[in-house]
Amino acid sequence: MSRNISPFKLNENQFGESLPEQIAKHILEKIMKDELKPGDKIVEEHIAQELKTSRAPVREALYLLQIDNIVERVPRKGTLVKSFTKYEIKEYTEVMIGLIQMALELSKERWTPDSLLALDEKLEKMSNMFNAGELLAYQESSSALTNYIFEIANNKALSKFYYESVYILNVFAKIKWTTETMIHFHPKMEETVNFIKSNKIDQAKAIIPSLLLDTLTE
Repeated sequence: MSRNISPFKLNENQFGESLPEQIAKHILEKIMKDELKPGDKIVEEHIAQELKTSRAPVREALYLLQIDNIVERVPRKGTLVKSFTKYEIKEYTEVMIGLIQMALELSKERWTPDSLLALDEKLEKMSNMFNAGELLAYQESSSALTNYIFEIANNKALSKFYYESVYILNVFAKIKWTTETMIHFHPKMEETVNFIKSNKIDQAKAIIPSLLLDTLTE
């Protein structure tokens, strides 16, 4: 028996996520793309119709986002996209720093000539977006490069924590980043990649706190 599959479910679901978890990520993506903005109301029925599902998993997805402080329930208004405080952004950033540093540590001895070439290609794409001044495309290419570090680290548990957090951090970046942020960020990302290529993982790890804190919490 065939069934309709929504676009957000076409990606490989490698961690066995439940339907509400997938819907929660779909809503996060809408926030990242500015389709939903801070203060906007999220209507369960509209999301359910869009994804061709019942309202029950949508309701549970909104509950998951509420736990993560992405949305909030307001009496007589419903579920709204939440505005993030500086403290909340700092908390998530500190967690992400630890995850990336651990991924770098686990990537030691795993880099090959082919994977380093692929890393260079991802950095080149970032540089192209940087030179073109394409902020959103630059953020996406930066995420692709970071994702690749976790791929090389090859630790499913660590990757699970990362992918659960990265959507939220990307929402923060979407709201906060400017062209000036990108100008500050890019040289540090280049330096990080160069340290990886030189097998200086400890030096690469040392850059990560300023790389994220300076661009997300300042």
